[in-house]
Amino acid sequence: MGENRASAKVAFGLTVLLGLGALLGFAWAENLFARALRHEMWGWLWLGVLGLDGMMGLGWAARVFLQKPWRVPTLKNKWVRWGLGLLVAAVFPYLVLYSAYTGQFADVGIRFLVYLNFSLVVAWLLAPSLDERGAALVAFLRGALLTGAVFAFAAAYTQVSSFPFRLTWSEGNRLWDYSLKFARGRYLYPADQPLRAHIDPGRQLLWGLIFLVPGVNIFWVRFWSAFLFSVPYLLFAWVVFLKPRATRSLAFWAGLWGFLFLNQGPIYTPLLLSALGVAVAEMGLPWWLGFPLMAGAAYYAAITRYTWIFAPALWALILVWGTRQKGDDWRTALRGKAWWLLGGGLSGALLSGRWHAFSSIAWAFWEKYLGLGASGASEGGQAPAMVGISVRQPLIWSRLWPNPTFAPGILLGILLAVGPVFLLWWVWHRHGVWALPRWAMLGIGAILAALLGVGVIISLKIGGGSNLHNLDMFLLAVVFGTVALWRQGGAQWLRERQWQGWEGGVLVALVMVPMYFIFLFAHPRNIPEARWWEPALRAVQHFVREAKASGGEILFMDQRQLLTFGYVEEVPLVPEYEKKLMMDKAMAGDARYFAHYYWDLAHHRFALIVTEPLNSNQESENQNDFASENNAWVKWVSKPTLCFYEPKATFKAVQLQLLVPRQDTSQCLSELPVPPAP
Repeated sequence: MGENRASAKVAFGLTVLLGLGALLGFAWAENLFARALRHEMWGWLWLGVLGLDGMMGLGWAARVFLQKPWRVPTLKNKWVRWGLGLLVAAVFPYLVLYSAYTGQFADVGIRFLVYLNFSLVVAWLLAPSLDERGAALVAFLRGALLTGAVFAFAAAYTQVSSFPFRLTWSEGNRLWDYSLKFARGRYLYPADQPLRAHIDPGRQLLWGLIFLVPGVNIFWVRFWSAFLFSVPYLLFAWVVFLKPRATRSLAFWAGLWGFLFLNQGPIYTPLLLSALGVAVAEMGLPWWLGFPLMAGAAYYAAITRYTWIFAPALWALILVWGTRQKGDDWRTALRGKAWWLLGGGLSGALLSGRWHAFSSIAWAFWEKYLGLGASGASEGGQAPAMVGISVRQPLIWSRLWPNPTFAPGILLGILLAVGPVFLLWWVWHRHGVWALPRWAMLGIGAILAALLGVGVIISLKIGGGSNLHNLDMFLLAVVFGTVALWRQGGAQWLRERQWQGWEGGVLVALVMVPMYFIFLFAHPRNIPEARWWEPALRAVQHFVREAKASGGEILFMDQRQLLTFGYVEEVPLVPEYEKKLMMDKAMAGDARYFAHYYWDLAHHRFALIVTEPLNSNQESENQNDFASENNAWVKWVSKPTLCFYEPKATFKAVQLQLLVPRQDTSQCLSELPVPPAP
């Protein structure tokens, strides 16, 4: 009973403290008792949830501190337990993200309190018994994992709707980007002229696959996007933890943890698919199958982002080196699987044709930020245009620390994200689960440090730093490192439940920390009602018809999905001034690009401009999120555009503004950042 008490104290402490905190917090914030007395369903609902938590707390207290005065009742039928557990777990995201009460759950702390209450209920439902050693903590971890995973999965689908306007800053134009690969025929544009989107080929291909379905509408395109941000996460996490065979019963729960851990980024799906290719290639395939699979994984990563070019090869080394034994000589580093995994990864990277672009950008960053002087690596037109954009965009060092754009800041954020994992590695080492040779530890440490450094630098570039997604290669490397140690004996250690009380706290932190980031960025479903967006749609259709009848060109700077899905009549496409591209150019201060734009504005090339509501307000980096990005946009886009054009109609509910030429533009030329040029 003493061992059982030690393993259950963590869960019981959470039950009591957080249950009481929820009771007091909700009673103070929402006056639940008063609402319950008025027979409001909201008040009764929470009193019921908190009452159930209180009864569970008493039951767990009896189990921990008394000498078995009664047996804690559990459900015996497996299918009943799982059916009820999934049902209760699904109620949690429904309340927080989809119900009429989502506004009550905006605060991360409140989400945590509710989450822990639901996790305890699910834990009790899933537990076949609470009589075994460590069963209480195991039950709580399983309940928290399942409840958290269901929440994270459901959070990916909050934007799936037929709403015709964009739902996030770039969503509408992203849908336009995806359509160009397989549905270019939806636009009026000369077939003999190139039509390029401001997006990488890897993402355009993957997200664009849905456009192979004839006549696919915006609902299913959004569903496909949500699918890509959910199912591949689970698939990769489950596959990578399948070995060793003796512990596959734990792979389901480890996969749920991996799913939550990766959602801290989040990780873009093309990189996850590349990681899946690495995992499958390493799992036991012969070299003549594994080599091309590794090459394909590296190729796909490289054509998606320059910075991902070597990630698959480095992950493969972590997997191989992480399973070496302490006595292995360093000369074995590239023997066995290592040679063809590394060779396949490097071959795919070179075949992508991105090596020159990667090296040019890397060297240009090295020159600029480490002060080594110009060597001309990015001159002479040899490097891609991406080099100039990337290097000219400044780094915002303040985003290392807590700031309005990302509350914890990059350094604290990544420390929180991976800290519990590194603690688990240390616990496993302390128990003799793994003992790598020094060269393997140094090699893995160097890989992790390099990927962390690249991720931090990219996160600090203007336009980044709002979450941890630019640390994607590093986060996946941490997963692969965990998988290697899992195979060394970590899985067996978990199955044998040989942990001490404080080590159980590490296991709890492994689940709780990812949930913090998931709660921080999970937005509830908030689709405007038709009465808010129908007038805006009628207005844009009306003014587009007028502009088209006058013979003028129509620029969809924003909201290009209206063209993609036929919400406005066919309009000849003007591709060059697209919002995402313009933002990148503004952050880089690309004077040559904007000189052409100002020439077109000054000559009133466009009879109508469809954009987001523009403003001329400068903001402080210490007071507003994305302040530096806003200021660059105001300087290069908003002010010049509003000088030559004026709003004809503005619909803030759907983030839409229609601009027409302004009559008096006599003062505009003197206020432009650069003179107009054809």
